Amino acid sequence: MHRDQKELAEFISKMQELQQDIFKQAKQLELTKDSMHEVSYELCKSIAELMKTDRVSIWLFNHNQTVLTEHMTYATDSVSVPETKQLDAIHSEGYFDLIVGHRVNPVVDIATHPALQALHQTYFAQSHMVSLIDASIIMSRGIGGMLCCESVTRREWTKLDEVMISAIADMLSFIFDRLYRLEMEDRMLELAYTDLLTGIDNENAFIEKVNERLHTFGRGMHGAFLYIKIDQFTAVQSVLGPGATEMILKEIAQRFHKLFPVGSNLARIAFDHFIICTEHEGDNEANERRMAAIMEELRSPIVFDNQDVFLTFSYGVALYPDHIKNAYEGIQAAKTALDSSQKITVRKTRAVYNPDMYEQWKEAMQSEMNLGKGLDMNEFRLYYQPQVESITHVMTGAEALIRWQHPEKGLLSPASFIEIAETTGLISQIGEWALHEACKQLKSWEEQGLGHLTISVNISPRHFLYHRFEDFLQDCLKLHGVNPANLILEITENVALEDAKLVEAQIQRIRQLGFTLSIDDFGTGYSAFIYLQQFSIQEIKIDRQFIKNIETDVKSRAIVRAILTLAKSLHMHTVAEGVETEGQLKRLEELGCFEIQGYYFSRPIPIEELNKLLLASPEFPFLHLPAPIS
Repeated sequence: MHRDQKELAEFISKMQELQQDIFKQAKQLELTKDSMHEVSYELCKSIAELMKTDRVSIWLFNHNQTVLTEHMTYATDSVSVPETKQLDAIHSEGYFDLIVGHRVNPVVDIATHPALQALHQTYFAQSHMVSLIDASIIMSRGIGGMLCCESVTRREWTKLDEVMISAIADMLSFIFDRLYRLEMEDRMLELAYTDLLTGIDNENAFIEKVNERLHTFGRGMHGAFLYIKIDQFTAVQSVLGPGATEMILKEIAQRFHKLFPVGSNLARIAFDHFIICTEHEGDNEANERRMAAIMEELRSPIVFDNQDVFLTFSYGVALYPDHIKNAYEGIQAAKTALDSSQKITVRKTRAVYNPDMYEQWKEAMQSEMNLGKGLDMNEFRLYYQPQVESITHVMTGAEALIRWQHPEKGLLSPASFIEIAETTGLISQIGEWALHEACKQLKSWEEQGLGHLTISVNISPRHFLYHRFEDFLQDCLKLHGVNPANLILEITENVALEDAKLVEAQIQRIRQLGFTLSIDDFGTGYSAFIYLQQFSIQEIKIDRQFIKNIETDVKSRAIVRAILTLAKSLHMHTVAEGVETEGQLKRLEELGCFEIQGYYFSRPIPIEELNKLLLASPEFPFLHLPAPIS
C-alpha cells in the first residue's frame, strides 16, 4: 500500500503518539499483568489503525522459545479472533524457524507461503487472512515474542511497512521488558518471603510481619512464640520417601492454620521446624490446656498411600514482652527453650524460656567454637592412668585420658567438653588426635626398651563406626611403625545399639589388623551379656560402680564374680576400673581379676611424670606399684 504525502505526515504523527503512549506505559511503576491487559488492547488497536490492517496480535515466547502464547489480539468488527491461543515448535516448525531467523517477515500470500501451511488447519481456520507481516519483539533476554499484523486483502508490503512494524516492535519491547522485570521482582519477593513447599511464610516474612505487629500494639500485647519441631520426621522421610514428607509438611501447615487463632503468624523456618506467634491469655494454666489440646489434634494420623502416619511434636515457648523485645529474639528464645527440653529426651518435650537457658546456650556455643580452636592450637593433652597386674602390681600399660588445657579455664576433664564434641562432630577429629598421640608414645616406649607396655584409648561410637576408621588405623600403623597389639581400642556398650551386623563386621576388620578391642564400663548397659554373645571382644573393663561397694555389698561382689567367671569361660581379659582402696584391691585379687586400674595406684598423670617413674624404676623395664602414687 502506497501512501501520499498527507497520509505519510499523518502516519508519522500517529507513530509519534504511539511512541509516546508506549513510553508512558513502559515507565509506569504500577504496571502489572492485570493492568497490562487493557494497555495491550489499546496498543493493538492503535497499531491496526497505523498499519491499516484488520487484525493485530502480540505473542510471547516461553523461556526456551518452543511455545508462543497469545498475549493480546485486536480485530476489526468484520474479523474474528482465532480460538488458537498457543503455537508450539513441534506442530509449527516452519513458522518458528521463520520468525526466529528473521527480524521482519512480510508475507503477501499466506495460502502459498511454505512456512505457514501448518497453520491453515488451526490458526487461520476461522478467519481467511490473505497477507501478514510480523516482527520480533527483542527484549534484554533475547527474542521474547512477536508482533503480527494481518490483512483480509492482499498487501504488497513496502520497506516503509517493514521499518514501521520493526520500530513498533522495538517500542513494545520496553513495555514487556518492564513487565518481565516486575514479574521477576515479584518472583524474587515470593522466594524471599514464602516457603515454596507449604505456601506459608518463611522466616524473613515472619520477622517483618511480627515486628510490625509488635510495633503497632507495643507492650500492651501479650504474645507467645512457639518453636515447634516434628520429633521423628527424619525417620519418616527415610521410610516413606520425599513424596510423603512433602505431603505431610503441607498437611501440618494446614493444621496449624486451623488450630491456632485467626491472626496468628505462622512460618516454616527449617526442614521440619515451624514458628508461630499468637496472642495469649495471662492465665498460664489456660494456655497450657489450649496447647495440650492443639498437640492432641496435631497427633491425629496423617494418611499417606493408605497408611496412617503418626507424628509427635516438641516445642519451646518464649513470651512477649516478658522474655523478648522483637520477632528475631522470639525465634531464638523459643528455640533455646526447645533445645533445653531435648537434652534428656527428644520426643514430646515442652519448655518455657528463661534467661538461664540463654546463658547455658551461650556457654555451649562458646565451648563449641573454642573446641575447634583448641584442636588447631594443640591445646589437648593425654594423661595416663597406669594399669597393673593383679597380685604382682607390675605396670602392664596405661589408659590414655584426654584433657583440655584451656587458656582461660585451666585443665578441663572430658565431662566438660566431650558431649559438645559428640554433637558437633568434632569427636572424630579429637579421637584421631588421641590415637596419633598414643601411637607416638608407644613408639617412644619401644625405643626406650618399654615395648611390652600397652595404651588403651577410648573410641566414640560415631568414630568407631565411621566407614574410613579402618583406613585411618592402617595409616597410623604405617606412619608410626608400632605393634597394633599394644594399642587397645576401648568401645562402650552404646555401640551395640547400632546395627549388630555392621558392628561385628567392623570389629572383625579391626581385629584382623592386630588391634585388641575392649568393652569399657561393662555391666552398665541393659544388654551387656548379649553383647558378649554377639561380638568378638577380647577384654572387659568392669565399671567402677560395681567396684565401689565390693567390700561391703554382697550383691556388688556377686555381680563382679559373675562377670569374672563369664569372662574366664570366654577367654577374655579383665580389668577393674575405679579401684581406690586396699580392701577393694584385695577383694578383686581374691576373685581373680587380671588387671587393676584406679586411684589406689595412681591418678591420671602427664606422660612426663609417668616416664620418670618408669625410667627410675629399680626393676626397669618393669615398674612395681605396691603403694599409691600421689
